[in-house]
Amino acid sequence: MFYLCKLYKYYLRKRRTRLLKGKVDIHPSAILLDSAYFDYRTEEESKRIFIDEESMIGCNFIFESDSGVIKIGKRTFINAGTNIISINEIEIGDDVTIGWNIYIYDHDSHSLDYRFRKDDIERQREDFYANRNFIFSKDWSTVKSAPVKICNKVWIGFNAIILKGVTIGEGAIVAAGAVVTKDVPAWTVVAGNPATIVKKIEH
Repeated sequence: MFYLCKLYKYYLRKRRTRLLKGKVDIHPSAILLDSAYFDYRTEEESKRIFIDEESMIGCNFIFESDSGVIKIGKRTFINAGTNIISINEIEIGDDVTIGWNIYIYDHDSHSLDYRFRKDDIERQREDFYANRNFIFSKDWSTVKSAPVKICNKVWIGFNAIILKGVTIGEGAIVAAGAVVTKDVPAWTVVAGNPATIVKKIEH
């Protein structure tokens, strides 16, 4: 019975991967865990996710606008509960370990100008009453964005937050709960809010 259950789950994963072919470019050896979720909040559901060989992915992919690209390298693990939210580009390298309940953003979500935020709320109400996703009509041109790059061999601990425009260097470790607002040098450990270097790693 145990073997049959495993076989059935394997079949469901393969079927799900086939159904996602138009939205995800995934290597045949990569694994999408049951927790992996794809949230396109506009009508445009083009192929904007690229997952390379032998990676194991259980996170949420969220596209809030018609733009945004997410690239994941080889042998990378991303745990359940993590949210990768893109309107620009997020690139994750090879041999990366990303824990649970992490947020990776390549944008600010809202404008710093309250007048644009006020307009956002008015549009959200209109979208809600039109039975659309409530940010369907959001004006993203007022929101700052910048690519995020997570280099090879990085480890990001649970509850960390990675903000727009950040590069996390090769082999770096981001401690649990850290808020990364600036580039992280290779082979260092960062912790805190905002994240600062607490240790260098021999390699």
